[in-house]
Amino acid sequence: MKIYRDTIAAGRTLMVRCMASARIKTEKGQKRKERRNPTPEAVQKINLKNAIWKLCVLLNTYFQKGDLHLTLTYAYEPSKEQARKDLDKLIRKLRDHHKKNNRSFRWIAVTEYSHKRIHHHVVCSKTDLDTIEKLWTHGWATPKFLDASGNYIKLAEYLIKETDKTFREDDSPNKTRYRRSRNMPLPEAKREVISDRIMENGPEEIKGYYVDQDTVHTYEHAILGVECMQYIMVSLTEKPRLKRWYRGKNARVEGEYKAPEERQLTWDELICSGEE
Repeated sequence: MKIYRDTIAAGRTLMVRCMASARIKTEKGQKRKERRNPTPEAVQKINLKNAIWKLCVLLNTYFQKGDLHLTLTYAYEPSKEQARKDLDKLIRKLRDHHKKNNRSFRWIAVTEYSHKRIHHHVVCSKTDLDTIEKLWTHGWATPKFLDASGNYIKLAEYLIKETDKTFREDDSPNKTRYRRSRNMPLPEAKREVISDRIMENGPEEIKGYYVDQDTVHTYEHAILGVECMQYIMVSLTEKPRLKRWYRGKNARVEGEYKAPEERQLTWDELICSGEE
């Protein structure tokens, strides 16, 4: 069985996805395995997995120790439209602040509009807290500093969870799971063919990296019906040995699939079903 491995060098991490070939051998040669007709719930699960993976690629690539995860709350209850304007204004002021100091500014933002009072989450370049408190005049800014691991998969899961329901709603000001600055192009993966032993034996560590076992997941692809595995390797040193993965051909990070609108699953259903 042919296995395709996609590897992305993202900051201190190597993010790896493996997928079995969709082609099957026949007496006359090979043909492509027929695509399934998955349920909307199955498509939602693969979309959630892909959204978290893509966001983690961005976080790991462009953010590091000392950068910020801000939770911005209100002293009053704004409208959804006003909350969007407030966040846009803050981002503009922070970008201008960094520009005046000859520093680039990167950010990723999500807004939770339901279940509790409206609030924003912003992951951004390192900024002094006095400046943030001065610019956010609507309530409170609660900062958390990103750790030194360079692997922010848990943060990606948390941010995607915040908007998994609300971005689909008709009255949501944001029609995407998150927004981000333009100076953060999504890195391409490198695709190569490897032995199918990885599916049975699991990932192998390479020089200078360790496999984060909490990130190792095997699953069946809801669309293609093939076996998949994903995992993250983390650099043992602050400065990673590899700035890019040189082997293989360029490949895009898998995106999200369209599905008919049906019942949205709960978070527990989405993350717990169909994984080992």
